[in-house]
Amino acid sequence: MTRPQRAYALAVIVALGLMALVHSWGYGPLYVLGVAAAAALAIVFLPRWIIALGEQASDGLHAQVWKRAEGRHHAFGGVTFDIVDDGRHVWMHGDALKRVLARPEADDVLAARISGKWRIDERQRLWLRVDAVVEHLARFPGRMDPRVQKLRRWLERDVLYPAGRRHAR
Repeated sequence: MTRPQRAYALAVIVALGLMALVHSWGYGPLYVLGVAAAAALAIVFLPRWIIALGEQASDGLHAQVWKRAEGRHHAFGGVTFDIVDDGRHVWMHGDALKRVLARPEADDVLAARISGKWRIDERQRLWLRVDAVVEHLARFPGRMDPRVQKLRRWLERDVLYPAGRRHAR
């Protein structure tokens, strides 16, 4: 017996039981049939409504939890990049770039390489403009390294190009 068939059978059994109970209390047949029909409808449809309500609540909770992170995290070569678009420029966290390039240099050294196109946030983290990073990677001493070329193309294609289209709109 399938699940819907079991639900309908249960609805019929409960409805018949309610009919007998309401009839024993001395109510008329129309009232008994109304109670039985309401019980059958509740047994068949109430679980579906509860499940649908639960799914909507779950989707809403998921959207609330991930709202801040959605659309901001990108990954290249297993390294997660925190990307922020402020409406004018696209910024990336400097630590991710250092991890991808495998160059553990200080933040002030990296900022000096990308002069004038960086900022420090309230948590004292270095943020770099993505367009300046792409320019830097084009002039970078190891620019012919395939990983550096892939990183530059990835930043242009997956970060700058979509941001440019958003800004144009």
